Amino acid sequence: MNATSSTRLTAEERRDEIIDAALHAFADGGYAGTSTDTIARAVGVSQPYLFQLFGTKRELFLAVVRRCFGRTGLVFHEAVRRGPDDDQACTVLDLMGKAYMRLLSDTDLLRIQLQAYAACGDDDVRQIVREEFAELYASVKRDSGASNEDIHRFFAEGMLLNVAAALELGGTPETWSLGRLLETTHKVGSGGAS
Repeated sequence: MNATSSTRLTAEERRDEIIDAALHAFADGGYAGTSTDTIARAVGVSQPYLFQLFGTKRELFLAVVRRCFGRTGLVFHEAVRRGPDDDQACTVLDLMGKAYMRLLSDTDLLRIQLQAYAACGDDDVRQIVREEFAELYASVKRDSGASNEDIHRFFAEGMLLNVAAALELGGTPETWSLGRLLETTHKVGSGGAS
């Protein structure tokens, strides 16, 4: 094979490529607002081939949702495996939380989470989101050994961070706060006057 010939992708490699393109497309347009034709064109395949690999638009969306939950779980697991970056004492939940804050810079991943929750009006989507969320919750519980109350607080804080990131509050996750959001909203809503 010479250097100018192209390498043909396996069905599994093409499937991964389509999921990557779909992740971006669904993050932008949501489940209902994204066409499979747009996704197929983004990766240079026909729409019939996309359906050959995934069956339906719903199955493609669910593959994207699974990938995103899986990536989040992997980030948490890797943070625990690596341990702290310094000699500071911290809990396993602290390690996971810091890793999640770094993950928030992936805006497509963040928006897919939000799009997945928004699409839960569809029974199949809701079922997969429940399963994936339950698995993520169970793995955090298992890896951290934290109390139910601490796990609840961890996920509540994560959802607040999701909202703050989606609203593009600026700064970093460490500086985001509900007070800052309210202050910013009040200034905008009142024409800048306090």
